[in-house]
Amino acid sequence: MPSDLIPSIPPPATDIATCCTDGLARSVTTNPAVFYIESLGSEVSKLTMISPLNKAALILDDSLSGPEAWRKIPWEKISAKAVRFIMAQLKGKPSTRNKALAALKGVARAAWEMAALPTEELARIRSIKGDAGSREPAGRYVTTGELTSILKTLASAPAPAAVRDSALISLAAFTGARRAELASIRLENMNFTETESVAIRIIGKRNKERTIYASGNALHVMHDWLSMRGEKPGAFFCMIRKGGTILPHHEISPTALDKILRKRAMEAGVEDCDWHDLRRTTASNLLDAGADIATVANLLGHSNIQTTAKYDRRGERAKLHACGLVSVPYFKR
Repeated sequence: MPSDLIPSIPPPATDIATCCTDGLARSVTTNPAVFYIESLGSEVSKLTMISPLNKAALILDDSLSGPEAWRKIPWEKISAKAVRFIMAQLKGKPSTRNKALAALKGVARAAWEMAALPTEELARIRSIKGDAGSREPAGRYVTTGELTSILKTLASAPAPAAVRDSALISLAAFTGARRAELASIRLENMNFTETESVAIRIIGKRNKERTIYASGNALHVMHDWLSMRGEKPGAFFCMIRKGGTILPHHEISPTALDKILRKRAMEAGVEDCDWHDLRRTTASNLLDAGADIATVANLLGHSNIQTTAKYDRRGERAKLHACGLVSVPYFKR
C-alpha cells in the first residue's frame, strides 16, 4: 500500500471509547467503519456493506487477511486519494464497484460526524462518481422440477434437520425472503392464528420492516417444523445439534444457511443454486402469474421497481407471452 494513502498502523483491536451524556456512561466506537456499519441497523444491511469494506481494506493493506480486515484500517484518516486508489484496484461489475464506493462514502461521512475528517475532504470524497453501464443479470431461475427434487429428497432424509431445511427452502421459494432475513426470523414475530396463512414480520435491508406470508404447501411444511421445534420463543430456524437436539435460542448464521442449501441441492442433484436464485425465481413466478410489479416489489422489500425488474428471469418466454396479448386487425383477401 502506498504510504501516503492511509497509514498501515492499525488502531487497537478493542477500538472503544467511553463518553458521558447527562451523567450516563456509554461505550462508543472510535473506528468510523464500525460506527458506519452499526448505524445501518439491520443485519442484512450490515452484511451487505461489510463485504466491500473488507475488499477495500485488503487493497489498502495486503498484509491483512480474513473477514475482519476492515476493522484494522484507521479509517479516520480516509481521503479522496485513498478512495480513488481503492476504486482503481477494485475489480467487478459496475453494481459491485458502486456498492463499494457507497460503503466508502458512508465511512467518510461517519469519520466527518466523529470530527475526524475535514468537511473539505468529505466533499472531495463525495464528488467521486460511480460507474455507469450495466451487465447481464447474474443468477438463474430455479425450475419447478429442481425445487421438487430438492424437497422430495428432503422428505426422506433424517429429521429434524431435514424438516427444518424443508421449511427453510419452501419459505424462501414462496416468499423470496433474503438469506439473512430467513436467519433472523423469530417465533414471536410469526402469527399462526390465521388457519390458511402465517404472517411473518421481518426486518430487511436499510432496517425496513415488512410482512411476508406463507400459505398452501409452504404453510404445511412450516407447521411440520413448528410441531417438531416446539413453541419456545427464539429463532424459528434454529440450530440443531448432531444428536438431534433442537436449540431455539441459537440462531443460524447466513453462512450456515449457504452450507445447508448447497448440501441439500447437491443431494438432489441440483447444481448452482443459491438463496438469491430462489429470490429471483419467486419474483419471476409472481410476475408470470400476473402480479403487478409494484406488489412484487413490496413483497421482496424493494424500494424501486427497477430493482425488481432485474430479478425477472422469464426471458424470451415472457416476451412471447406478452406478444400474445396484442393483436391487430386482419382482413383476408
